[in-house]
This record gives sequence, C-alpha cells and structure tokens, in this order.
Amino acid sequence: MQDLLTDLFNEGKLNYYQILGVEKTAGDEEIKRAYFSMVRKFQPGSSPEKFKEIRTAYETLKDSKKRAEYDAVGELPASMAPLFNEAQWFDHQGRHGKAAEFYQLILKRHPELDNVREQYAKSLTQDQKTGKAAEVWEELCRRNPANAIYSERLSECYLARGWHKKAEAEVKRALTLAPSSVDAWVLLINCIAERGRNAPDRDIEQSELKTTIREALTVIKEVKGHERKKIYLYTYAFILFSDLDRHVSGGYLEEIVRLIREGGREAREEGLKAFVQILDHVPIFILGLFYNEIKKITELLPELMVERKKGPNPVRVRIEKIRTRYEIENLSKKGFSEIFCDLFRLLTADFEDDDDEIELAAMEFEILEKKSTYDPQLRRLREEFPELFALHSAFFNQALRTKDPEKMLYQRGKKVQKYQRDSGTFDEHPEDAPEQPIRRAEPKIGRNDPCPCGSGKKYKKCCGA
Repeated sequence: MQDLLTDLFNEGKLNYYQILGVEKTAGDEEIKRAYFSMVRKFQPGSSPEKFKEIRTAYETLKDSKKRAEYDAVGELPASMAPLFNEAQWFDHQGRHGKAAEFYQLILKRHPELDNVREQYAKSLTQDQKTGKAAEVWEELCRRNPANAIYSERLSECYLARGWHKKAEAEVKRALTLAPSSVDAWVLLINCIAERGRNAPDRDIEQSELKTTIREALTVIKEVKGHERKKIYLYTYAFILFSDLDRHVSGGYLEEIVRLIREGGREAREEGLKAFVQILDHVPIFILGLFYNEIKKITELLPELMVERKKGPNPVRVRIEKIRTRYEIENLSKKGFSEIFCDLFRLLTADFEDDDDEIELAAMEFEILEKKSTYDPQLRRLREEFPELFALHSAFFNQALRTKDPEKMLYQRGKKVQKYQRDSGTFDEHPEDAPEQPIRRAEPKIGRNDPCPCGSGKKYKKCCGA
C-alpha cells in the first residue's frame, strides 16, 4: 500500500481509468479489452514510458484488492496524504483502532470524503467496535442510498451485534439494489438462520430458510466469481435438503465439484477450505450417505491445500476421518458388538483425562474376559475393516495370538486400579477392591528358635509340638 501511495502522490496522481480510457465503473473484461487495445497502439519498443503507464494502470485495476486501495486514495487531497498513509500503515499492521483515529482526523477536515469514511468504518469493524461502525455505515447509506455494498456492510454490523431484524431489513434493501449480489444472499440466509435458532416454531423458519436458499442459488448461478461464497451456499443447501431428497442434495454436491474444478487455483483453494470447514457441522449419518460423492472432491487437485511444511493434505485427512466415523457408526448394523463401536469412538477422540484411559482398559478387559465370544469378530474386523483394525492393532493382534489371556487380564486390572488410586476413586467401591493380604500380629517364630514361653527348649519341642 505504501508503494501505491508513493506512486500516486509522487507521480502527480495518475488517473489509471483515464490512461486505459474506461469509466470508474468498468468491469474486469472491459478493463482487459481496453488494456490490449492500448498496448497495440503503444508498443514497449517505440513508447516505453507510455507503455509503462498503461501496464501499471492495468496491473492495479485488474487486481480487486489493489483497485479498491487505488479507489480509496484516488480523489484524496494531497495535503491529507501523510495522515492517510499513516492510517493505512496501521491497518496493515493490524492496529485498526489507531488507524481509525487517523481516518477520523482526515474526516474532521474533509467530511465530504466518503472513501475515507468507508475506510474508517472498516477499521472500526476490524477493531470490533461494531456499534460505532454501524453509525458510520448508516451515515454512508444516507449519503449514498443507491450503494448496495454500504447496506451489506451495515447489515453485517447489525448481525454482529445481535440485531437480527434490523440486519435482515437492511440486507433485503441491499438485494433490491443488487439482486445478484452473492454477499447479500449469504447475509440474508445467515440472518434467517440466526432468527430461527430462537424462534418458537423452528419448522416455519426452516421452511423460509429453504425457500430463500433455493431462490439464492437460482439467482447467483450465472454470476461469475465468488466461488467461496457459492460453495458455502451450496453446502448449506446440501445440509438442509440431504434428509429429504437425496437426488437434490447430490445435485448440490455435483455443483460444488464443478465450482472447485472450474475455478482458478486461488478459487479452488478457497473453495476447498470453505467446504472442509462446513463439513464440521454436518451430521455423520448424512456424510456417510454421500461419502462417495464427497470423496470426489479430494480427487480433483491433490496438489492443492498441501501445507508449506509438506504435511498431509488437510482435505483428504478430513474426508478420511469422515469415512472412519461413518464405518464406526455402522459396525453394530453389521453384526459387531457395541463394545467395538465404543472402543473406536474413544480411540478417534482426543483423550481428555485419566477416565478415558480407565474406560479403554476396562473395554480391553471385557474383550479378553470373553475371548471366545469376541475372537471371531476380531478376525472379521481384521479382514473387512483393516483400517479400523489398525487403530488398535497392537492389542487386537496380541489378544488373537494369546492362548492364555490371564496375564493380559491381570495387566489391565492393575492399570485400572492404578488410575483409580491416582484419581482418588479406588475406595469408592470397597466391595470391588481386591482382598488385602493377612498380616500376623506377632513376629514369625522359626521351629528351631527358642520357645517364647521361657522353658529354654526349642519351639518345635515345646509349644510348637
């Protein structure tokens, strides 16, 4: 940002829109066509300086972030440049409260600068001062009643403060101004969902939510870009309709696959991130029903989402966890005892305290104690579900190999007792505690020792005879 400011104020605030011959409202395609038209007239060999201007203008305007930064400072008075520069620097450092102070100073001298007021509202929002930010967005909406983006940002502030009705009314106003705004549809759906959480009749709210999300998907289907938000909406729809119509939900998953496949690299990465995050809120039985469709997503671009340290692909790891959880929940339907379901649930969860260790040892104890019953199931588990078997293979293999499980039973019993003693619960059920050894009240007397009666004879020929 500082480089951009230096270019603008040291080079006479070049108007990039004028250089390319387009309006400030021009879209990406129009800017691209204008650029190629200009470079045909001004070649780098014959007009190097002009070509450099054209190239700089295009590089700035084609990037949405750089363009937004350029628009923010494009009409700023030169005298305010140092203050604006400082504010932007603090924003980039994450010190949004300090940045807001500088924007406020500029606005005191130039209250007509709505671009600065917009930056001020963003900084307040980032600083979690949503009440003050809402006041600033309200002012921007009054000054620019046809600006749908300002209404969207105001709705976000209302929603952050829990003002659901005001947020919903404002975002509906934004949709009247920009009916195909993906951001606005996502906001409206979030507003309805938040309202539904506290509604007395949740069925009515769910019905409204489903109607709204269908309408949103119909409107935004032809809108270009916004892959992450679109994937969010399609995944939300998948969750809502999966328990009603498998064909419809499968169609939503296919659309997610298409969006990820056809998007650019950055869009695909963002889409995969959004999808994986949303999966955390999907019930396991739904994920299991659509496991094969979901797995397609991990096969699209395996090189994506690989961490810098060459760690595992988080999308694939997440999908594998889904498959594991689904298989665990279905073990009992395939003739396995419930103890195996409980054991695998425990193994795939994070151990929180010693109680989990006690529970695991107790389940192992039961499997060993009823070895003849559980051995056939262990062999089936090894053949039919090798990945589940591998979760606890050391114990399972040892249990299958041993012909005398007494030693293993003793070890598990001691482990349970140890954790009970450490946690102070060992004496809570004294009837279950092991018997204590009987100790003699008097010291032991050998048969050849002097008799304690004082006769002088050996114990074996006196009292011990």
